[in-house]
This record gives sequence, structure tokens and C-alpha cells, in this order.
Amino acid sequence: MLYTFPPATFAVAVADYDRPYENPISAQADDIVRPVTDGSMETDIMGWTWCIGPDGRAGWTPDAWCQPMDNGWRLMRDFNALELTVRKGDRLQLLHGESGFLFCETETGDRAWIPDAVVELQS
Repeated sequence: MLYTFPPATFAVAVADYDRPYENPISAQADDIVRPVTDGSMETDIMGWTWCIGPDGRAGWTPDAWCQPMDNGWRLMRDFNALELTVRKGDRLQLLHGESGFLFCETETGDRAWIPDAVVELQS
């Protein structure tokens, strides 16, 4: 479920994390993506399915942001699966969270996802 953080909510990376995919799926609201459900892209992270976008790029996509259609899944909001590379101690502003991942902004203005297990809420 999508959670939007209050403004000025920050976290700090408690471990290094390297982005696994350099150019993953990115699509706009109302685009049709094709879920890969043949078992070839299994994950232990509930709420995410490997999908192929209209331009052929693929990546993990939040199930809750998709509506099943006859020809695939319709995205209900803009989505980019890009993840951040962070180092322990990096400070991140939390923007929203979805099914075990956080969409963050770095101090240099980069915005992307990171697993919630990699960060700790800063008080």
C-alpha cells in the first residue's frame, strides 16, 4: 500500500546498497505493462511483479499500482523502477513507501527507490 511521508521525513542508510539494474522499466499512468508470470522472475518481496514496459525495458513493478486488463496491466500512476546506490551514512529524504521499498531523494536531488531494510528513520 502506498504511504506518503510527511514533509521533511529523513532516514540514514545503515548499510551499503548497490543499484541492481541501470535502466529498468519506466512508464506513465495509463500505459500497459506486461507482467511476467511464468515463474522465471520469482521474488520473495510480496507486492511486486516483474513487468515489461511499452518500450521493452523491464523491472519490478508494484502490484498495487496496476489494474489487470485483457492485454496486460494498466499503470494507475507514473512509475520508474530505478533504485539508488547508497553508502552507509547517506542521508535520504523519504517521499513515499510501497511494499517494502521507499522512494527517496538524496542530498544531491536524485530520486529513486531503496529497500526499507537498508535505512533507519532519523529522528
